[in-house]
Amino acid sequence: MRAHSLAVSLFISVALLPSPAIAAEEWLSLGAKHWAPTVVSKTGAGTANAVAEARVMREAIAGWCGNWAPGDAGCVARELASPAAQQTYRASADCIAGRITPVDGNTYTLAGHWDNSDIGGGRTRWRDANGKIVGRDNASGGLGISQQWEVLCPKKPAARPAPRTQAPAPAAPIASAYVPGDVIYARYGRQWIAGKVVKVRRQGTQLTYEVRLENGARGMLPAHMLRKTP
Repeated sequence: MRAHSLAVSLFISVALLPSPAIAAEEWLSLGAKHWAPTVVSKTGAGTANAVAEARVMREAIAGWCGNWAPGDAGCVARELASPAAQQTYRASADCIAGRITPVDGNTYTLAGHWDNSDIGGGRTRWRDANGKIVGRDNASGGLGISQQWEVLCPKKPAARPAPRTQAPAPAAPIASAYVPGDVIYARYGRQWIAGKVVKVRRQGTQLTYEVRLENGARGMLPAHMLRKTP
């Protein structure tokens, strides 16, 4: 029943979205337990002068309050009135040189990618001004920097060579955006609820993800209904 309820809720949420642009809206991470401001402008993505600015929206705070402070009737108004909610958050990057200045105002240099021994495997790893690697745990915030880099410097699909005339090239395997055990946020109605990927399944040319959420719901979701935790 929970899986059915989750599927129905997600179907309704998608049906009510006015355009694909809203479904693909971007945000800048302020931490795993903080609401995220929505990107309102972005220029130079993927270049040496990529810049994004973001402001928090009421919907994001409402979803955050529903997840982190359920039953607190004053949560939304209190958060909206906070100084943090009045700010415009800015992040910039040199995607060519591998440098980023995220919303904290510090500058970090690219130091490869994290291995798969813990959360965030395959995502970018960063070194601070003192030469120290920024950890990927929530307290260190390294994956929050990774998330902002992904907004400013999105990966471009690799160019494929032309197939040989004598034999067609075999179909490339579908790359999975998530793997079992990944901690994610899933769209649940108008909210993003934290959870974990349980299984990855292939349906034709698409991958779907079985997720289990903190509110007890469980179901199969496409990748665009999930997002990585910072």
